[in-house]
Order: sequence, then structure tokens, then C-alpha cells
Amino acid sequence: MKNLLIFIGILLISIGSADAQSKRKRKKADKETAKWNYSIECQGEAAGGTYTLKVFSIVMDERLAGVQAQKNAVHAIIFQGVNAQGRKCKQKPALARSINLETEREDFFKEFFASVKRNDPNNFAKYVNIVDEVTDRQKLGKKKFRIGSLVTVNVGLLRKKLEKENIIKSLSSGF
Repeated sequence: MKNLLIFIGILLISIGSADAQSKRKRKKADKETAKWNYSIECQGEAAGGTYTLKVFSIVMDERLAGVQAQKNAVHAIIFQGVNAQGRKCKQKPALARSINLETEREDFFKEFFASVKRNDPNNFAKYVNIVDEVTDRQKLGKKKFRIGSLVTVNVGLLRKKLEKENIIKSLSSGF
């Protein structure tokens, strides 16, 4: 009986430690995201308003590349737009028409880009899926990597969310 209690105690401590480590990784990813150090290439677009993007993220920890790529892709759609790349994609403007939108609505975007569960309706992860976590890998320094990831972003759903929250104006509202 004593051995069983010791085993259960060790098990609970290890589970708590794993959860704490996971939280540290999410916090680290959120801190890295604030720098918005990325570039994107459009790989294609589907009829339903879904873009396939190759996102090149600069990360310190390769394990965080997938989450970073997803955040970076959504950030690019909202604030940068998509550049045309030959026949693959047409030029698409950013969803945000104001260059100051990110600072004006800082509280919203801080919560929106926080690393939380995918099923949270106020989270970026609802609008993006990772297709291939690592397509390219380049070491830039001792602890710095440029990781290419392939993601899809549902721009139609993202636009609806931002319109509903009055972050951007709807297309039917005029100028």
C-alpha cells in the first residue's frame, strides 16, 4: 500500500511538471510572437476564401515552429495582405485598412493571439490549420532557426469574426 501511495505521488508530481513545462512553452511562444518576425509566400487559394501559405518564421525553439507559423499566417492576412506570386495567387489586400489598427485594438489582438485551446472562439487557431509543420529548416545562429511551414487560413471565417467584433468594417458597409 505504501508503494502504491509513493507511485501515485510521483505520478502526480510528474503530471504537474509536464503541465508547467507546457505553459512555459506557450508563454515563450507568445513572447516570440510579439516580435512578428516572419515572411510569407502564397502557395494557392481555394474558392471558399481559404489561402494556402508557406510561412517562414524565425524561432529560438524549433518545437514552437508550428504554433508560430499559424500565428504569423493569421497576422499576415490581417495586417500585411498577400502578395501575388505568379499564377498561384492574386494580390489580396490586408483585412485591416488602418495601419494603426494593431495598436488601437491592442487588447483584442493580445487576447486573440494568446496560445490557448483551439476550440476557444476568440482565438486565432480557429481560422488556421497546419498542413506541414516543417518544410524548410535553416539554422541562422547558435539558437536561431528559420523554419518554413505550410498552413491554410480560412480568410472568410476570419473576416466574419473581425467584422462581428467591429475590428474591421464589412465589405457591404461602403467607404
